Amino acid sequence: MMYKTFDVERVLVSMTLMVVFLSALFDYMEDTSAGATSIDLVFDTGVNVFVMATLLYIWRKRPRATQSRNQHLEKVLKRSDKDLKAWQAKASGLLRGLGEKINEQLDEWRLSQAEKEVALLLIKGLSTKELAGYRGTSEKTVRQQASQIYAKANLSNRAELAAFFLEDLLLP
Repeated sequence: MMYKTFDVERVLVSMTLMVVFLSALFDYMEDTSAGATSIDLVFDTGVNVFVMATLLYIWRKRPRATQSRNQHLEKVLKRSDKDLKAWQAKASGLLRGLGEKINEQLDEWRLSQAEKEVALLLIKGLSTKELAGYRGTSEKTVRQQASQIYAKANLSNRAELAAFFLEDLLLP
């Protein structure tokens, strides 16, 4: 959606150019009455033509160019947003499937509900202290539950637990 805003920069530049234009115009009139050479008059006329052309560009062409660029950027943004939503929908399904497979494996290891929660948080990378705070238990309890998880899964530590689930996801 395009919004018209007051362009302070454009107004300030235009005001400056108007001051230059008026100065050159008064100089032209003064030079004409004082009998200036034709070179002075051509120079003053050239300055005024340049300033007026610049003002016309600033007020007529630049807004159209900016609007065109903004419309292009809006299209790119909409396309990117559409692509992102499609990717998120696809990834959501994959992640849901991965979550189900992880849960199935945790069931195969015969983990209790508390152990499943701890295992998932260990896989996510929470520290023992963070895990204890999150679950409202002591760090000792978390360490004991982690040890039970490793024993039931026939794994040695957190790294092996994470690797068990991540190994097949990573390309060789």
